[in-house]
Amino acid sequence: MKNYYEILEVNEKASKEVIEKAYKVLAKKYHPDLQEEKNKKAAEEKIKSLNEAYEVLSNPDKRRAYDEKVARMKEEEERKKQVQQQNYVNNISNVYANEYANVQRQAEKDKAANKQFKKEYKKELRKLRIQGFFRKVIAIISVLFVLIIICFIIYKIPATNRWLRNLYENNIIIKTIIDSIS
Repeated sequence: MKNYYEILEVNEKASKEVIEKAYKVLAKKYHPDLQEEKNKKAAEEKIKSLNEAYEVLSNPDKRRAYDEKVARMKEEEERKKQVQQQNYVNNISNVYANEYANVQRQAEKDKAANKQFKKEYKKELRKLRIQGFFRKVIAIISVLFVLIIICFIIYKIPATNRWLRNLYENNIIIKTIIDSIS
């Protein structure tokens, strides 16, 4: 819809006299007979627009109807802008809500994965502790076995056997310790 106030280059609250004066000034400025040949067609179009705008704005009833129509259109545009803005806000809200839901789902997946990892870690740690315990037991048994073999070999060698018997019989401390063990 054409804006007649812009065509006549006046304010929307302009009086009838201001509108009439603006029309006369612009009509004289754009009159086709006063234009160069190359600008005549554009001037004719401008004069038609000026005449149409003046016809509506110079008549109080037509101007009131035009102003009401413009006001309704502005209200409709404002309402459309508000609807668009609300739709935009809703879309943004939906995007953020979806993103938040995705983040929540990912956090839950991460939490479940961490829980499973901890469970597997504890299981593996338990297994390593048991293995460590068995290694220590095997090491102790191996050392004892080697000591027993060494003692047996030393006991079977006649010279060391005599020396050990002599040590046992002549040393009260060793004799007490060995007697308390056996």
